[in-house]
Amino acid sequence: MDKESLEIFLTIARHGSINRAAQALFLAQSTVTHRLKQLERQISTALFVRTASGVSLTAEGRRLLPIAASIVEQMRAFTEQKEQRQSMTIVAGKAFVAFELPRLIGQYRAANPQFTCYVRSTLYEESLSALLTGTADIAFLGSEMYHPHIYQEFLPSDRILLVTSPTHPWANGFPGFPEWGTEEMILFGNHTAPYRQRIDRFLAQHGVFPNAIMELDSFSAVKKMVEQSLGITMLPERTIQEELCSGSLVAHDIAEGELVRPTLIAYLHPKKEDEAFQQFVQWMKDNY
Repeated sequence: MDKESLEIFLTIARHGSINRAAQALFLAQSTVTHRLKQLERQISTALFVRTASGVSLTAEGRRLLPIAASIVEQMRAFTEQKEQRQSMTIVAGKAFVAFELPRLIGQYRAANPQFTCYVRSTLYEESLSALLTGTADIAFLGSEMYHPHIYQEFLPSDRILLVTSPTHPWANGFPGFPEWGTEEMILFGNHTAPYRQRIDRFLAQHGVFPNAIMELDSFSAVKKMVEQSLGITMLPERTIQEELCSGSLVAHDIAEGELVRPTLIAYLHPKKEDEAFQQFVQWMKDNY
């Protein structure tokens, strides 16, 4: 017995008329009659008898009435809960919010119009706190998060590239680490940020200790400074695609693919059993 047929049965019983039920449901009378006959065939019994004023329930129809009402109500409650679960609170670093999340959420919303979300840009420690206190459902991170209550899934990593302006001497090719010297650098984040630590560690391994003339908290700001030939930088490949295509920036993979920015999805372990939530996670993994 499908929900629509049961709703038609309940509406006929409430109005005592197939015609009035059809009007209430904005359906053709023939459609209502057909669905009623389908239901009666399915349960092998007549549910109504004709009267002078319309129809009335048979004994079997009266027995079905509370069962049908319960099924319809439970289905309605299930649907409402499912729609409510499609609302999500997301936290992510400023860079991910600026460069990745708009495309991902926009495409997911197009495929799932009922989806709504609240997005907040956070620092690494704030993301951890938001997950543990329940003020966020999911976090997109640029570094692994170690906590027994948090589950993590990796998205594809992003190469970190050396970036210069087209007029910089290194634009045509990286001369090698011994030639780095005191080259002025514009760096993203302060020295305590995981992303910055990853870059500082990589350069130190090659004997380079950055001459940082600027430390900025925005990839966009870093790019604009480099475009003005104020220094060089190291940035994730995904954040500079437009500038590389337009020719306003030049990039070299001086780490030969070994220096990458990881991207992770993090959430509390109980969310692994939430079907609607996992649908969102899987879609993000497939479309990142």
